[in-house]
Amino acid sequence: MKLLEQAREACRNKPRRIVFADAVDVRLLHAANDLKNQGLAEPILIGNPFELRDCAHRAGIPMPCLTIVDPLRTSCEQPFAKCYQEIHASKQVSLEDAVSLIHQPLFHAAMMVDRGMADICIAGNISTTGDVIRAALKVIGVAEGQKTVSSFFMMASPDSENILSFADAGVIPEPTSEQLADIAIDAAANYERLVGEPARVAMLSFSSKGSSKHPAAVKVADAVNMIRQRQPDLIMDGELQFDAAAVPSVAAQKAPQSPLGGMANVFVFPSLNAGNIGYKIAQRLGNYIALGPLLQGLKKPMHDLSRGCSADDIVDISVLASAMVKT
Repeated sequence: MKLLEQAREACRNKPRRIVFADAVDVRLLHAANDLKNQGLAEPILIGNPFELRDCAHRAGIPMPCLTIVDPLRTSCEQPFAKCYQEIHASKQVSLEDAVSLIHQPLFHAAMMVDRGMADICIAGNISTTGDVIRAALKVIGVAEGQKTVSSFFMMASPDSENILSFADAGVIPEPTSEQLADIAIDAAANYERLVGEPARVAMLSFSSKGSSKHPAAVKVADAVNMIRQRQPDLIMDGELQFDAAAVPSVAAQKAPQSPLGGMANVFVFPSLNAGNIGYKIAQRLGNYIALGPLLQGLKKPMHDLSRGCSADDIVDISVLASAMVKT
């Protein structure tokens, strides 16, 4: 796939330090080996070194010179705990409670990213999405000027010629107009960063250009107005039905004045229901390759894997996440 090939080349030129919070997992150990051996990243594993080595030995996985950090036995315990206290000074977190949190792999890994000891945190192959996002928000926090943490999938056609972005398909169940605007602006920026082509954003609905005045359609139309105020140069339109956003002949009928002309490449769904169903239909019936989800809106990179992911999925997400890091 061209997208992954480009990302892999970028990774080889500048391997990123990726800390894996859910390291005691055969899939993760295979992925870490591949990343290290191919020169794609510098993996950092969070966990007890003896437990990690036993897990690798039982699975017949060689352990190359990977960095292992035991959150229960580290010189960073007190500095990390005090930093956590400072982040949440208004809540007056006790040192004992802060230490207890820092002992948890997700919080320890997130703190490593926040303190500049790693470039990216990737978790979720064992932990739940809620736990991953909770640690990210409590330690790393949202980016400056941001209010919304969301996600997107990169979708590649079977021949790899068509690369799309679907957002949000993993985090916010019922986004407000303001959140939809945040999601769209972030997804457009990440699409351009990964693909190197201008984003063409479609704000999706069951309505096209006011054909329905239902509150759900109005919510999307309001988001469109917000985006135009914040990012007037962004190629974007809505509210649009999917066919009016993706098929030029339909766009000519339903939205003849649309700047997208039925050639959108970033699709922002009005709800998590729609986004999750949409990407899985494209994946299962259209044979599109789904890469993600990747989180967006955080101050520093932390990403959530599916608990059903494979070792190859972990490698692919690691490569894409690395390519997204701002130099």
